[in-house]
Amino acid sequence: MSPIPARWDGYGWWITRARVKSTSASTSKWNNSSEKGFAMPVTILIVVLVLLIFLIAIILIRTSAFLRPSEPVAPVELPEVDPDFVANHLAEAIRCETISHLEGTPADLSAFRELRRVLESQYPRVHASLEREIISDATLLYTWRGTNLELPPVLFCAHLDVVPVDPGTLDQWEHPPFAGIIADDYVWGRGTFDVKCQVIGLLEAAELLLKQNFQPERTIFFGFGQDEEIGGEKGAKQIAAHLAERGDRFEAVLDEGGAITQGIIPGIENPVAMIGIAEKGSLSLRIKAVAKPGHSSTPGKTTAIGILANAITRLENHPLPARLDFMRIIYSALGGAVSPTLQAAFANTWLFGRFLKRKLEASPTTNASIRTTTAVTMVAGGIKDNLLPASAEAIANFRLLPGDTVEDLAEYARLVIDDPRVTVVPVPENAWEASPLTSPEGAAFQSLATTIRQVFPGAEAAPYLVLGATDARHYAGLSDQVLRFTPLVSTQDDLSRMHGINERVHVGSLGRMVQFYMLLIDAWAGGELKHNLVELPTEAPGV
Repeated sequence: MSPIPARWDGYGWWITRARVKSTSASTSKWNNSSEKGFAMPVTILIVVLVLLIFLIAIILIRTSAFLRPSEPVAPVELPEVDPDFVANHLAEAIRCETISHLEGTPADLSAFRELRRVLESQYPRVHASLEREIISDATLLYTWRGTNLELPPVLFCAHLDVVPVDPGTLDQWEHPPFAGIIADDYVWGRGTFDVKCQVIGLLEAAELLLKQNFQPERTIFFGFGQDEEIGGEKGAKQIAAHLAERGDRFEAVLDEGGAITQGIIPGIENPVAMIGIAEKGSLSLRIKAVAKPGHSSTPGKTTAIGILANAITRLENHPLPARLDFMRIIYSALGGAVSPTLQAAFANTWLFGRFLKRKLEASPTTNASIRTTTAVTMVAGGIKDNLLPASAEAIANFRLLPGDTVEDLAEYARLVIDDPRVTVVPVPENAWEASPLTSPEGAAFQSLATTIRQVFPGAEAAPYLVLGATDARHYAGLSDQVLRFTPLVSTQDDLSRMHGINERVHVGSLGRMVQFYMLLIDAWAGGELKHNLVELPTEAPGV
């Protein structure tokens, strides 16, 4: 008998007893076996083997049915675009400090007027041929009339505003954030990536198409909001109200959203174009705890801050259940680009669901993709170190998966906290439902995916859930096909700079963005949302 390891000394008597019992039982078992023939009948082994084969067959069949292999796309000749020319236009737009400040600080409308003058100068054909409306002083709506007014129009969106730059980080910027510097093959500055590049890309594409005497059959709108970064109340929301009042309804809407990424999605090495088919809702709850005030020298058993802390702890310790439906949509669409192990796992969540949830919960990004998240973002309580406050409050922000509602979440929080001393009240201005889902089987998604694969060969297109909020949510009532995609090849480093330090965009990516929009406008401008370009033998350059 081997010695008992030191770490088990405290349990030595139990382990020794268990060993003796095990040895005795084992000896008895084999004595009986020798008398009866076999310890385990062959029939049991056969049954186990058959069940195992049956299980493997089910896994393979479900995996095969789960995957949606993409159809081959014929190469097309991409239009000629000078990326340096586009970069100079973007750099000029970056110099207009169209900042959306926090509530209570009005926007500098002169910066938006200057940007308007810049766009007029850069795109003379657009401003001569398209109708332009100015909404809420700074929001722009362009109308490109089609030849067939019976066809429902399409809408392309972006926003003119940018987030502020923290003054304490200015010395960490390689180039001043509003200087519009082009260096090392990048355009540097606030708004280069999010998302003035998209404004410039769309108008550049329209200008070049007009130069070729292109005339759409379907009417095309460009909507550029002024305040997406703070909710879009004066921008996209007003555009949507204006269009709804006129009775306009859209065949498709395309706003900013996912980019083309590589190495970010677990188990997928190929470039993936993430097309947002929905976005999460948002709910902020004001959680207030009350208790008897007094002097800190004679505290009661509980304090308002302690009660609030307990309520917060209960919320954080009881997250909402994880759901794999959106991740299944992504992995199904990517087909053979997914590793075989993950293919089988997502095709058989009835068997591997718990394993997948544990893996996905390990990353904040993937965790947010599978559940309604809870984040306590603000806390207030107490004004002096020797005074017990009568109340303390916190703000908890939930980001809602489609299917969870604002009303349900508020009730869920009350049930979890379960304390009569705590009130839970929604913050009305920070409460909206998750958006409706756009079908990835629809014509708009399929046409968009085709264009992506033609302009970015090697990239796979996949639907996904947008975790934040975009202007697209304001247009949900105007179209059944609302999509979110930004045609930029992006690394994790690129994404980390957005809203951060040293935001930038590659000059070459700007040229490709314009080519993408030219092809997509052409595809969506016809009677059906499909590619109507003549297929040519020339292949586009790779990603």
